[in-house]
Amino acid sequence: MKHAPALTAVLFLTLTLTACPAGDGHGHDHGEGADHDHGEGDGHDHDAGDGHDHPEGGSDGAVARLTAGGADVGYLRLKLHDDKGDLEAWIARDAEFTEPLDLPLDATITVTFADKDGRSVTLAVRNRDQNEDEDGKANIRDGKTNYFIFPGDSGADASWLMGADFLSTTTVAFSADGKDYATPAFVLRPHTHGDGHEH
Repeated sequence: MKHAPALTAVLFLTLTLTACPAGDGHGHDHGEGADHDHGEGDGHDHDAGDGHDHPEGGSDGAVARLTAGGADVGYLRLKLHDDKGDLEAWIARDAEFTEPLDLPLDATITVTFADKDGRSVTLAVRNRDQNEDEDGKANIRDGKTNYFIFPGDSGADASWLMGADFLSTTTVAFSADGKDYATPAFVLRPHTHGDGHEH
């Protein structure tokens, strides 16, 4: 048949497109060696229902809901860097972190690690001039900020937070403007550096 190759190509394309229907639950392919899906316990943190935690580099941090007085008031993103054990936290009113939830510059945030004998660290502003994040972006608006770090200039030991294999159930709490804020427990894994794996 003169048109057999074209017919074969159309048939192959049709079978390829219908073999994996949309909405089948896996949505994207990470290629060979990725070795994970989106089932339970796969390294993605959906505890808060609002974002991915990619533990193998490129992580923007774990995201958790933030409550005050029993009501949802926003979100907190906590990022741990495995190479130095330093932490960054951002607070926002929306899950996309486009609307900062700013606190006074003297506010501090307590992060508690249940799986590390309940040890806690205190995050504070980097400085009172610009309070730049690690990308150099200023984070002070009208004398307030939504960005906090550890250890900063505190001199506190961060070595126990170091390492690509760090893992802990974590909670965050702080008080500001007469309100007590808290997150539910969530799993924190580090952003890893120098492993060549970036999402």
